[in-house]
Amino acid sequence: MVIVGLKLFSINHRDHGFAVIELLSPWAQADLELRLVEAGAIDGCIVLATCNRLEILIDTPDPETATRNLYQLLPAPAAPGADFVAPREISGAEVISHLCELACGLDSMVVGEREITGQLRYAARRASRLKTITAPLADAVDTALKAARIVEKETGLSGMGRSVAAVALNHVEDIIGDYRTATVMLFGTGSYAGAVVTHLQARGCKNIYVHSNSGRAQAFAQGRGLKPVDNRELGRVLGACDLVVSCRGIGAPTVTFDHVSTHVARRPETHPLAILDLAVVRDVDPRVGELPGVRLVDLETVRHLVPELEPALTQRARELAAQVAAEHQQRQAARQIDPVIVSMRSAAEQLVAEELQHLPNRQLSAADCERALRRLANRILHTPTTVAKTAGAQGQAEQFIAALELVTGIEAPSETKEPM
Repeated sequence: MVIVGLKLFSINHRDHGFAVIELLSPWAQADLELRLVEAGAIDGCIVLATCNRLEILIDTPDPETATRNLYQLLPAPAAPGADFVAPREISGAEVISHLCELACGLDSMVVGEREITGQLRYAARRASRLKTITAPLADAVDTALKAARIVEKETGLSGMGRSVAAVALNHVEDIIGDYRTATVMLFGTGSYAGAVVTHLQARGCKNIYVHSNSGRAQAFAQGRGLKPVDNRELGRVLGACDLVVSCRGIGAPTVTFDHVSTHVARRPETHPLAILDLAVVRDVDPRVGELPGVRLVDLETVRHLVPELEPALTQRARELAAQVAAEHQQRQAARQIDPVIVSMRSAAEQLVAEELQHLPNRQLSAADCERALRRLANRILHTPTTVAKTAGAQGQAEQFIAALELVTGIEAPSETKEPM
């Protein structure tokens, strides 16, 4: 079964590396959905941009033109002279299978991560807000989220606490020690920052500061037990904290070399500073990692820290995801016959309406009803009967009988099935 119209372009860290994801992330988040729809040949679009992948899901009546338009919008790679970044193209029913595995965390840098479902929901809500979501796209996302729920219920995979943030914070604990006595400075107030706070507090961390140039730190801190920091206090807090976590990804370094070097110089040698950069577009100047007393952990570092899962667990999760995808495809196949069913019902209702007009204008007797029903039955059977006789005359009786049984459930007498 091919789901006409759905096409997906995937660019992930395994195929292209984090540098390409970092390059494309700002481009993808700058109302790419609207630009693609405006370019033509696309009815709808959802863009999913995470720390290690970019997925562009489109609903199109013309896949060839839609692909050409996307490629024309794609920016050149950052490296001079580098080859064109060709996304992995997925079409038809494969799109649903891919989305189901993606929502289950089976296609993530950290297999089984929980955050991907929230990111997929956010991408769909964003498309809805931009008015670029269509019914097939919404149905595809709903199916993927359903797969995630089933996999979680059956395997507990996403409940194992595996995520990029969790892996990174586990690694940082070896640098700074017990989170219960640590002071953390958080840059960012988005959904991913909220996930980081959840992981920190689950580890017993109580002393968490948050800063945002957008002015949202105060609102973000409320209800989370955090301490908002303005620009005046930022230097003091940086000089006293054990860990800096940044997950803004705004396209310019949030944590600069000069800023960190100034405050690290004031710290005792026995008090190292860990800096965790979880942004797709680097928030932290890479030179910061060269400073003495500073340990910089970025996404590339985290990628090599991810522990392997039990193969049987991931295999079971993939089987469940494939089952949900197959059920979706069956529903789509059934829907293709809907117009035929509507036509059949319309034709039957027309016959009934015509027979009602032939009824006598008086109280009906049993004989009147019998005659009307017989006329209706004869009209309904007229075409099939004619076709049956023609099929028999042309040596196609067996094919007609098989079709009759399939469509009506009427089983022909056994003698009519014998070769003629």
